[in-house]
Amino acid sequence: MHGIMGRGRSIADADYRRDIDGLRAVAVLSVLVFHYGLSLPPSWRLLTGGFTGVDVFFVISGFLITSILAKEIDQGRFSILGFYDRRVRRILPALLVMLGVTLIAGNLLLMPGDYVSLANSAAAAAFGTSNFYFLNHTGYFDRSADLLPLLHTWSLGVEEQFYVVWPILLAVIVRRGKRNDTAAIIIALAMIGFAVGAIYFADEPKTAFYFPVTRAWELSLGALLAFLPRLRGKGAELATVAGLALIITGFVVISEETFTSAAALLPCVGAALVIWPRETAVRSARCLGLLAPFGLISYSLYLWHWPVWVLYRVYINSGEPRIREAIALTLVSIALAALSYRYIEQPFRRPRPDASKTVLAGLVAALMIFCGGMYVDSADGFPKRITSDIEDLRSLEVMWEWPCPAFKFVPQLNNTYCTFGQPWATAKSKALLWGDSHAEHFAPLVQSAIPNYGTLLFASCPAMFNQHIYRNFAGLPNYREQCADQRQRAIKLLHDDPSINLVILASAWAYFPEITEQDGTLGNKTGIELDTAGLEDLIQQASSPGRRFVIFGMIPQFIRDPIPCATLGATGLLRRQCAPDKVEQQRLQTFSIPTDNMFRDIAHRNPNVTVVIPHDALCGVAGCKTWLNNEFLYRDAGHIRRNLKPEVLRDLVALFGLPAALNTEATSVARD
Repeated sequence: MHGIMGRGRSIADADYRRDIDGLRAVAVLSVLVFHYGLSLPPSWRLLTGGFTGVDVFFVISGFLITSILAKEIDQGRFSILGFYDRRVRRILPALLVMLGVTLIAGNLLLMPGDYVSLANSAAAAAFGTSNFYFLNHTGYFDRSADLLPLLHTWSLGVEEQFYVVWPILLAVIVRRGKRNDTAAIIIALAMIGFAVGAIYFADEPKTAFYFPVTRAWELSLGALLAFLPRLRGKGAELATVAGLALIITGFVVISEETFTSAAALLPCVGAALVIWPRETAVRSARCLGLLAPFGLISYSLYLWHWPVWVLYRVYINSGEPRIREAIALTLVSIALAALSYRYIEQPFRRPRPDASKTVLAGLVAALMIFCGGMYVDSADGFPKRITSDIEDLRSLEVMWEWPCPAFKFVPQLNNTYCTFGQPWATAKSKALLWGDSHAEHFAPLVQSAIPNYGTLLFASCPAMFNQHIYRNFAGLPNYREQCADQRQRAIKLLHDDPSINLVILASAWAYFPEITEQDGTLGNKTGIELDTAGLEDLIQQASSPGRRFVIFGMIPQFIRDPIPCATLGATGLLRRQCAPDKVEQQRLQTFSIPTDNMFRDIAHRNPNVTVVIPHDALCGVAGCKTWLNNEFLYRDAGHIRRNLKPEVLRDLVALFGLPAALNTEATSVARD
């Protein structure tokens, strides 16, 4: 990324500014501290907005590259081929080496499914499109984003996509207008981009984070500086000091939950003030220049620090490195960055006589990484690296496999949903399985327990949320309204179809008491009281003669992904030995107890309600069961595998007591 790499000392001309290298150092170190600070206690993590160092890089990149392009255009030397010659020499060598080394390390460390994910992201990163890959592969059911070794390459993708359009657009703008006119056009473009970003962050924050259009204003802000008058005297000093203050404020007050286009103004405007051209050097800029050595290696440090961190976490089975380990990883990253700068970046920065050959060589090298990634994908991540007895655990996708027999469009729900058991249209008895992903992971068990029912899987919001009780979900700004609407649609379905005589409710119940809110209509009720009120209101509204409600409690929950430890002895991969610690065991035993008790109270007050408590079936004094018939039950920290073998599935159904709970007029709690 040119904004991280910049020109550095390799271009020793009068325009070189040591303070910009210092600003790069501030930016990359903030990103490193943000990522590596995850090993610190939460109260020690001061740079909650350290990730906005990337936004600082965008502004720097926009300024430096536009300055060079504008000078070439003005002198009649502008060449698209020449531009991409420089991009290839400065970006690809270090990037492709990092991608290749990471792919080799992944072969030693990663399960087949995760290795396929790494390979696909490497293929995308080689051609500057990894931001789109991660936009589509960082969802609820994907591997946690903080365990994706190439996640950081999204920013390179955004930048490279910007520079597909910008050189030509700039050539048109500069040649047709005066300096002030050019500045005015860039201001207008930046304002439009900022407005688009604000709209997207309000409605689709994930898309806004990765999408080049919503980030373009940050690069445009840097580009604008190339056409503004130089600062003089005290104004130049004040601008640098104020800019640094804004950047540091952004590092401290912004968080991942509060980041928007408006929040990005702090680091972006701050960076613009620091790098605004000035007539003479100022003291604050000279002080900033003392950090230039880190700025010179900032591109390589950005490239290497994240895969070093993530792959080490994979080695310790998805754990969090201790503080001393984080310090050691920091030193390793800096050493790798210094070597990369000296032996990869610098040699390739020297211009070659034939620019077309440089560009062609870069494309061929990128294609080699792309083909390597596609080969890993076609080979399914080389599953022979693990033993056959854990092949069913080789990827998240495989562990979630469960072929839905049929799909039906439901007018009341205005969508198409999975149905199983008896055909929905002709079934004499029908069940509605309602909930979130925790309803989805129970679907195979319900299918096995009541094959004589026609069952509709309504994977939606938790059933207790309504127009008064809700969860503010930063990732989905309209979540509250959507949940209220879906609940009313489900109630209408239940009113319209009295043959639905069984309603099964399942969700991630135990996570909700701390995040459930209300609009003030329910007095002083909070937390679990609100969840209780929401469920009982649903039962009251949806009840009809002969209809029963069964509430499934949660299965015991891990803190971390248990698959690495569960498969350690059978993989042959390079991993540290591990076992669940006391904290993990305590969470398995206790996490769902408050909501399990809530369900018992609801069942006691409502004779048409039965509850199934998986915790009672799986946990005892000696601990909680995670294996059954020599097969590991979990897909991740909180879900049952849906690809369990039929005999294991039948035994788990019996263990939970589902046939009795779902098929009889039970009035008491179903237990082991």
